[in-house]
Amino acid sequence: MTVRSKKKYRWDRIGLVLGGMVLFSFGLAAWVAPEVGLDAQVLSHPEHNVTVPGPATVTAIREAPEPTVKSVKATEEVVLPCSCNKNVLKLAKNPYTEHRRAARNLPNSFFVKDKNEMNAGKRNGKLVEVSDARGYHISALSHSHAVLLPEVKELLEDLGNDFADLLEGTSSEGTRIRVTSLTRTVKQQNRLGRRNYNAIGKASTHSYGASFDIAFTDRPDNGADCSAPTRAIQQVLSQYQKEKRILVIPENACMHVTLRP
Repeated sequence: MTVRSKKKYRWDRIGLVLGGMVLFSFGLAAWVAPEVGLDAQVLSHPEHNVTVPGPATVTAIREAPEPTVKSVKATEEVVLPCSCNKNVLKLAKNPYTEHRRAARNLPNSFFVKDKNEMNAGKRNGKLVEVSDARGYHISALSHSHAVLLPEVKELLEDLGNDFADLLEGTSSEGTRIRVTSLTRTVKQQNRLGRRNYNAIGKASTHSYGASFDIAFTDRPDNGADCSAPTRAIQQVLSQYQKEKRILVIPENACMHVTLRP
């Protein structure tokens, strides 16, 4: 064997050994190193571990539906009132001239021309404020004031109590009469524009604090029908009318009630 061939042989052997050592080193490193997941990495933090989502996790988050926030609203039952008008209540009509005569002859009666006179009447006790009580409530007023002559307020309270007594123990217990108009000034009367059968000129009985209007009875819930409240208000008004305690004008929208002297 020649010297040249010997040298060539040695370099081949050396290259083979070196190559094997390199491959062995890579294999050893792959075996010792920890596996890293493709979908997530866990990062060390002094306070807590934080999971950083990988691509698959991010996609799932984006596609997940957003939580639906339902607003909670109090559902109030709508209870329709029962009408009190000439089409529902069958009461005799007292002429308006009788209403006006009665209004002028009540003990504390005076003509409430304007708000100043109304306030003066309140100061001297000829007019008293009216608020909700048993059996009735005052509607939101736009063309009158919640004041009456003291004896007319007493009438309204008696009417409310008698009405409530008739419904006590029934499914309609708690129903209240809705009073929609009380004492008016001349300005309010003119703005309202009532027809002549409700007032003679400017001298409405409402301007004496002697009258009030009943338009509805308001039930506590829809479980109570209108039959019992309608019969009750019919009975009370009819009884008062027969006893000559009140005068009544059945109107298209309400019952106009005036106290008799």
